Amino acid sequence: MKILHVISSVNPKDGGPIEGIKQDFKYSNHHKIDMEILCSDNKDSPWLKDRRLPKVHALGPKILGYAFNLKLVNWLDINIKKYDAIIVHGLWQYHNYAVWVMARKHNVPYYVYSHGMLDPWFKENYPIKDIKKKIYWWLIQGRILKDAKSVIFTANEERKLARKSYHPYNVKEKVIGYGINGNPYKLRSIDKLFFKKFPLLKNKRIILYFGRIQEKKGLDLLINAFHKTYRKNSSLHLVVVGPHEHTFYQKILTLVTKLKLEKYITFTGPLYNKLKWSAYKSCEVFACHHIKKILVSRLLKHFLSVSLYLLLIRSIFIKTLRNLKQVL
Repeated sequence: MKILHVISSVNPKDGGPIEGIKQDFKYSNHHKIDMEILCSDNKDSPWLKDRRLPKVHALGPKILGYAFNLKLVNWLDINIKKYDAIIVHGLWQYHNYAVWVMARKHNVPYYVYSHGMLDPWFKENYPIKDIKKKIYWWLIQGRILKDAKSVIFTANEERKLARKSYHPYNVKEKVIGYGINGNPYKLRSIDKLFFKKFPLLKNKRIILYFGRIQEKKGLDLLINAFHKTYRKNSSLHLVVVGPHEHTFYQKILTLVTKLKLEKYITFTGPLYNKLKWSAYKSCEVFACHHIKKILVSRLLKHFLSVSLYLLLIRSIFIKTLRNLKQVL
């Protein structure tokens, strides 16, 4: 079986979707599945050198946030029949449209992973963008999802929330957990790597936040809760790992300064491979993004593989402070 994953970019800074593809690829040969990726990255993009990637067809550059790229349509027109199925990752960008047009033309089934992009949170927090999305939904996006073999959600809660997003909502829904592995390294090999990189954090009781620094993730809730807790234990330290969106990152830095937490919070930027897992191993508590109760059970295996507590950050019921006190 031959599958083509179509995604705007394979840049790991864009979040979890590409990591899931990499981990799927690791096991694809065992199931006699041949995987490839089509994206709009430039051919010389450094992240394309990642050995965990399958074969990548990089047809960049793309134009603006919509990632417009006519090369996708032309390439798919020539090659789409070589694949048994197409899996599209994400919504609202040109690669959706390109697959839709060529899959219908050549009668090739395609599936769409929404990756949380139908969460009504966006409607509530970005009403002007929502107007544009409503128009795009009526013209194109709704039709793309209607014609898909399935629209895939990673949890039942995500599926239920998607129904509240845009109308008409004619979608063939499927819930499939986005598989992820636990720690692939021997614990001894990662034990002290994090503290070698960040020696000032040694002997601290680390609360670890791991993810993109963006508004939806609830990092501001965690920082406010941490502010009410750290005074009771001076060894507590919040470590924030991940790439950032510039505007919200500046808001977070302003909040840290306002609360006088500069000495108690460290921003490391993205961490990968052994250093990432060493960060997990070095922390006492992992703070997990948990918007509107969307939590996939696969995360438990991911975190238990390095034996740590899981702290949930919620945007509706703010229980972060209570959870912190119970654990610490």
